[in-house]
Amino acid sequence: MQAARPLAEADPYRPVFHFRAPAQWMNDICGALYHEGYYHIFYQLNPFADMCDWADVSPCWGHARSRDLVRWEHLPIALAPSRAEGNTQCVSGCATHRDDGTPMLFYGHTPEARGGVRPPRQQWAALPLDAELRTWRTLDIDLAPGRSGVPADIAGAWTDMFVFREAGQAFALFKEANGLIVAAQNPELTRWRTAGRIAGVEGECPNFVKIQDRWLLLRSTYPMTYQVGSFDPDRVAFDLDGPSGIVDYAYGLALSDIRPGHYRDISGMPVCPSGAPPAHADSRGFYATSAFADNRGRTLLLAWVGAFEPRGWNCCMSLPRALALDAEDRLIQTPVPELAALRGRHTRIRDTNLEGGSYTVDGIASSTLEIRMDLALGAAQSAELRLRDRSNGSVAVRIAWDGETLDANGTVIPRILTGDHRCLALHLFYDRSLMELFVNEGRQTVTRVAYPSTSSPLEIECCALSGVARITALDAWELSAS
Repeated sequence: MQAARPLAEADPYRPVFHFRAPAQWMNDICGALYHEGYYHIFYQLNPFADMCDWADVSPCWGHARSRDLVRWEHLPIALAPSRAEGNTQCVSGCATHRDDGTPMLFYGHTPEARGGVRPPRQQWAALPLDAELRTWRTLDIDLAPGRSGVPADIAGAWTDMFVFREAGQAFALFKEANGLIVAAQNPELTRWRTAGRIAGVEGECPNFVKIQDRWLLLRSTYPMTYQVGSFDPDRVAFDLDGPSGIVDYAYGLALSDIRPGHYRDISGMPVCPSGAPPAHADSRGFYATSAFADNRGRTLLLAWVGAFEPRGWNCCMSLPRALALDAEDRLIQTPVPELAALRGRHTRIRDTNLEGGSYTVDGIASSTLEIRMDLALGAAQSAELRLRDRSNGSVAVRIAWDGETLDANGTVIPRILTGDHRCLALHLFYDRSLMELFVNEGRQTVTRVAYPSTSSPLEIECCALSGVARITALDAWELSAS
């Protein structure tokens, strides 16, 4: 890791206000929790390379903490494979608290291959050995195929354990387990027993959280999807009586995806199949989320973002998002307000017409930007927001809207969720090579890698085609490193 840091830190396209590992390959956000004044995150880490071949890698759990979700302090690796325990990989899981307030990690223990065949994974736990959670001890909690009521024929790759609570009881679900639910048998969360199965679980890293008396199932499919419903702990049943939708359009859609044969979300929008990312997904990556509650009663969401070029580092974490449900139980995601601490130079525009040619926002040019824009399409056929390279005029980010379809650098949202289809609110973060876009106060989002042609500062440009559009309001900030 130390040997790779100089190369990583020299890369002018490496994000600076998104959290990333000190160097090398960063993968899933394994777990997160708020504990004694700090937000703690745990993430899969390959310390030995800036790429990850899962057939030949021994992932660890990296660890960092922050008081404000903006500035992060790297801590020692929390979990690593142990030959003494017969474990070759520490794969994804979750972080939670026991009833007595003690933090606890749950992870996928991957046994060594025997005779060329790898035995099925098990679920293990870890407890902290110090008050700052810098060191951890592991323990076998007897969650393995054929034990604690777990089916002996469960998929060998079952993992991504996620602990949730309802009616004073702790439960957990997993990926590749056909909706299997286990229930804790003691307050220490060291004994578990199969309790039943719930509907709707698919993809990787399933998260199950309660928001506003409703239950939200988050699924790492391609793209990520969600399902709202009701959970009955007595029946151990998830009733799919609410809407479903797309969490983030990172892994789709391109125009080529908009065709029959894909399943559809609540708005009739086609979704790519969950079995594999689409072929055009090389520049996308919002996946493997971790949802958790903080001390302010918020439900926060963190995600892994990939598809960067390996240069001594690879991948990062999304910006922290606060989750809510609207009046129709659809998911709302908003960047946490703490991110305002990154704001530097600011410019503001009000009530400006766009007609003929383009309009460049004066006073702002940077490779790290935040933009809030309210746009009325008016009589224009379409309107665009662009981030343009100051040195050669090339476009790094292009967001085009025609009143119905929004195209964010080639990722298409076929139908915008809004009360007035001729008005649009955009909230864009750009971090050297990564864009996160929140549409209409977080009703839809797009995350994708968007490399500029050079590392020169980017200017903000707006334009309208075939008619007059109007910028009702635009605020732009240059952002500092976290």
